[in-house]
Amino acid sequence: MSGKLEGKVAVVTGAGQGIGRGVALRFAREGAGVGVLEIVKENCERTVADIRAAGGRAIALPYSVAVAAQVDEAMSLVERELGPIDIVTNIAGIYGKHMPITQLSLEEWKRVLDVNITGTFLCAKRALRGMIDRRWGRVINTASGHALSGRATFAPYASSKTAVIGFTKALALEVGRSNVTVNCIMPGVTDTPMPRENDPSGSRLPILAEQNPMGRIGTPEDLASAMAFLASDEAGYITGQTIAVNGGIRELP
Repeated sequence: MSGKLEGKVAVVTGAGQGIGRGVALRFAREGAGVGVLEIVKENCERTVADIRAAGGRAIALPYSVAVAAQVDEAMSLVERELGPIDIVTNIAGIYGKHMPITQLSLEEWKRVLDVNITGTFLCAKRALRGMIDRRWGRVINTASGHALSGRATFAPYASSKTAVIGFTKALALEVGRSNVTVNCIMPGVTDTPMPRENDPSGSRLPILAEQNPMGRIGTPEDLASAMAFLASDEAGYITGQTIAVNGGIRELP
């Protein structure tokens, strides 16, 4: 395999399914060695097996992004097995339980934020050590259209994704002079297991596709293409940005 990420080493979180899996497969096709960080072990190993079967390099990292010690262990394993980490894509995320704030427990609030924003912080922080020293790095975070529009009964998720955008902006300013870029992708509804699990009747997603200016919902490959560009040398002068990859359903100012 060879491509725009040839010789790079990437860690992709949430890479066992959906957008994360699509990004891991794309990065491998572009020549990167990939650390597949995914808490569900069988999903993690499936992505790794598919990358290796296609001739790529990958290792399984069945860890939680919400636990600092596990993040450190995962990153250390990547460094030993694949080499210094050049790229981190923070995709792991959870919706949490849909319920009004008046019924939401503190534990559930913390559970969603621990994965979606604290996990982003932990993975970025750990990988930045080497990036700053080597004066090259890419941190790519994942927000959501709900960061702009909100959604009733979705407060922890919407809050966490808004925080991801703020974190992206702040971190970009900190590390820019080290030639490390930090950007954020804002997907719309994407054809992955998470939205399908929340649409058991199968009726909502076709409606959302019809409402989209392009007449369809997104695919993991749509997001992977944008992330592969941001991870490459071609995007070296883009930082601190949130880029909507959603078919135009929500427009950033």
